[in-house]
Amino acid sequence: MCKLQSLARELLFHAETLSRMIERPTEFPTHARVDPFLGTAASDLPKPVGIAATWWRPKPPVGNTHPGASLPFGMVSACAYSGAYVTGYGRYGLSLDGGPPPVEFAKHEALGIAHFQQSGTGRIRSYYNYFLTTPLGPGGLEERTVRRPLLDEQAWPGYYGGRFSETEIEFEVVARPRGVVHRYRFPEGTDAHVAVDASAGGLLIDGMESYPQGGELHLEPDGSVAGFVVMEGIPVHFRCSAGDAEAYLWEDDEPTEASDYELTLDKQKLRPTFGFGFRGKGRIIELYFGFSLREPEAARVAADLGESLESSASEAASAWEAQLAMIEVEGGDEASREVFTTALYHSLLKPADFRDENPFTRKSGPFFLDLSTLWDLYKTQLPLMMSLWPERGAAFVEFLCEVAEREGVFPVSYLMDNVPDRFTKQASGLCHAILEDARLRGVEADWDRALSLLWRTSQSGKGRKSRFGEYGRSGVVDPLSHTLDISYAHFCMARMARSVGHQVIHDRATELSAHWRNAFDEKTGLLREDSTYYEGENWNYSFRFMHDMRSRIDLAGGDRAFVGLLDKFFGFSEPSHGERIFRFEGLNNEPDMEAPYAYIYAGRPDRTAHVVRRVLDCQFTTGPGGLPGNDDSGGLSSWLVWSATGLFPVCGQPVMLIGSPWFGRARYRLPGGDFTVIAEQNGPERFQIQRAWLNGEEIQRSWLKIDEFLGGGELRLEMGEKASGFGSEIRPPSFAG
Repeated sequence: MCKLQSLARELLFHAETLSRMIERPTEFPTHARVDPFLGTAASDLPKPVGIAATWWRPKPPVGNTHPGASLPFGMVSACAYSGAYVTGYGRYGLSLDGGPPPVEFAKHEALGIAHFQQSGTGRIRSYYNYFLTTPLGPGGLEERTVRRPLLDEQAWPGYYGGRFSETEIEFEVVARPRGVVHRYRFPEGTDAHVAVDASAGGLLIDGMESYPQGGELHLEPDGSVAGFVVMEGIPVHFRCSAGDAEAYLWEDDEPTEASDYELTLDKQKLRPTFGFGFRGKGRIIELYFGFSLREPEAARVAADLGESLESSASEAASAWEAQLAMIEVEGGDEASREVFTTALYHSLLKPADFRDENPFTRKSGPFFLDLSTLWDLYKTQLPLMMSLWPERGAAFVEFLCEVAEREGVFPVSYLMDNVPDRFTKQASGLCHAILEDARLRGVEADWDRALSLLWRTSQSGKGRKSRFGEYGRSGVVDPLSHTLDISYAHFCMARMARSVGHQVIHDRATELSAHWRNAFDEKTGLLREDSTYYEGENWNYSFRFMHDMRSRIDLAGGDRAFVGLLDKFFGFSEPSHGERIFRFEGLNNEPDMEAPYAYIYAGRPDRTAHVVRRVLDCQFTTGPGGLPGNDDSGGLSSWLVWSATGLFPVCGQPVMLIGSPWFGRARYRLPGGDFTVIAEQNGPERFQIQRAWLNGEEIQRSWLKIDEFLGGGELRLEMGEKASGFGSEIRPPSFAG
């Protein structure tokens, strides 16, 4: 009976907690289908069937997402912090191989709310989670280090809330354009106090902590706390206001009467903390944070009390609805629509737009951070951003060019730090493809300047001492996947040079673009085995899109031989006796994410349809375990957004491939006009295209010119169960240079 009474009390308390939290807005139908918890736990996917049962995973099967409050491409996020890998949310420890993620913490607990989370990444060196904010229970400041079970969590775009068990303190946080608003509700009889650890950062895993290199805290005359801390070489200015609550400082866990506190390098192990509270009155504390990487005044403006938490939540929901409504889908079932809309949501979290917040030049203008997985984003997420939001794309182009001018090289990742090794990681020359893709998608920019910077950082200036210089001298670099990167980068430069009329760069870049062949073994038709391959094997990198796919297929022995290799890769056929192969990673990782569409270049779009549908049906689902691997800042989710609507971009080429739509209708709201994909008689096993019409005229090709997509129109597909031969004759264009 006691257990039943206890359970009844807990359920009553649970209901009362939820009734006190603000309700999810009902006027935003698209936003209502987003589940921010999708991808936060180890994969729990449908049982793989057919070829999907043969795929392998090199990385842990977990999305590494978080449910915290963020805005579209937002500068700031806020989420419960446990110190777990990799976002600071959850229970997992460091994991790098394909086994289940190890459990670091026995219970789902948190220390408080932290800010600036990564989204869906793996091991990347710096993890943020700054300004840990902890509501204190009866034990006072010592409770800052006490982990509390998390209950009653709920989240929707821009909002996150829940309850800390034992202290029974309820919390809600809402993202704002340059800050966050917090609300804490304390139980009767408990003094209301909140502590903010200005030195917090990183994860609670060995080697992943982050400590401030300097900083200052000040009590302001208006009762707010302001200052800055230098984290990973970046100054983070802040201001925090709490209405009528009294503000105070602690130094190294001891209260101080001083109104200022300076943190220096010899004090970096100390934990400067400030707080707000009511003693004997008031049960609710609201905090208004503002942040800036440039100046105190910008943080002060961002922290202005202004809108209430309810108003801020409504504005956040409205902002998300406007962006999520840019792609509408109809058909399918409720689960597939939830998976799709959440994928679109995850696609719009990064890169984080820090416009006017450049900490290096202190100048106004475009500035982006959290490009921690640019090698994934450039294939799917950035083409989506460039297509739907060309103005943001123009800002991104300007940002990349500013980095190149300032540092003499284009980045392959860009984190919230000042460490220069962001330029020599997993891939090479990604910005060459990104910039050419932006140009093809109609983004407005100074392309003469962009081309000059691309060439200067590749085959002149610092480029001579880089992999680009080595490639220019020898025609090959190791790892061999970088040979493919750099070859493609020269193709992209050649195309851009042709568009702006720079003949010298065009001719030299065209010549250098042909060296991709040096990475392949003509006996096998695959990349050579005498190299190392990041998070995969030579098979996983062998089916990347090249600019000269006709020659690539011929190198493998022609269409039939190339399809034969793909069939072994995806599990349609078995290896020969003694043959060593590595299968498709099934979107657990992204080196081979475009490979399902490689069939189209060999006249087998029916195989593409088969693989794409098996990925959609077997590798994604609803719930916390709904992703097959790291979301990689939206690179994985963007693959689903494109593929579920029946399209796929070829970054750097004026081509959109046609796959197999998951939905009966999908509409892109593009600046040039709406583009709609209609899949008639579509169904779980009716995923093969029988016939196709573009703007009312029948077509026989399984690809579109990029202008046919960007200009708006209608692609109507008749679907069926069996392959029809559609798209087998007219191949996507191949570019020799």
